[in-house]
Amino acid sequence: MPEALRNCGVSGIVNLPADLRLVQRAARAQRGVFTKADLQVLLGEKHPAAFARRVDALARAGGLQRFCRGFYVAEEFDLPTLSQRIEPASTVSFGTVLVRALLIGTRPDRQVIATKPGGRSRSYTGLGVEVVHLRVAAHLDFGYRVERGVRFAEPEKAVLDVLSFHLRGRRYPFDVYSDIDYARLDRAKLEQYLDRYRNPKFATFVRKLLHW
Repeated sequence: MPEALRNCGVSGIVNLPADLRLVQRAARAQRGVFTKADLQVLLGEKHPAAFARRVDALARAGGLQRFCRGFYVAEEFDLPTLSQRIEPASTVSFGTVLVRALLIGTRPDRQVIATKPGGRSRSYTGLGVEVVHLRVAAHLDFGYRVERGVRFAEPEKAVLDVLSFHLRGRRYPFDVYSDIDYARLDRAKLEQYLDRYRNPKFATFVRKLLHW
């Protein structure tokens, strides 16, 4: 349970203005993302029917919106944080990381693509945004750093994710052959990461593409 929500519940408060204030105060620390459990603690409401009514009232007032089952967002929310909360083992990668590293200019503001070890690939769409979790083998779950509770791939790993799924047929709003500034990458780190893919054909493709 996020620390920002502990001791926030005020049992017995049932009026909408008070509930809106509770959500607004917690939204910044939560970066606008709430689970059902978060809201139950925040509102101090244990009765299922009463909880549903209060959440519905917040939604009608614009204080909250349901993104997918069990997850709600405030009017302003952080998409990478939403992705991480939905799948804690995931790592934000692909275009989001390439933009952050100034490797591409196309900004995917309405979409986050992340990798996750094992399980099935999943896509969540709502409120005009999309969160995609693509399955990777367990040995490819590496090369990330944690920022404010969100796992972001290193630029070199994000590039390899992009190219790996490109070969599987995934398409992007940028061209992998001309739109990525590969010269900004750390060559030694990329080579180290590439070795961990255990795929000589993929390694050959990457090195040929990068003229290495």
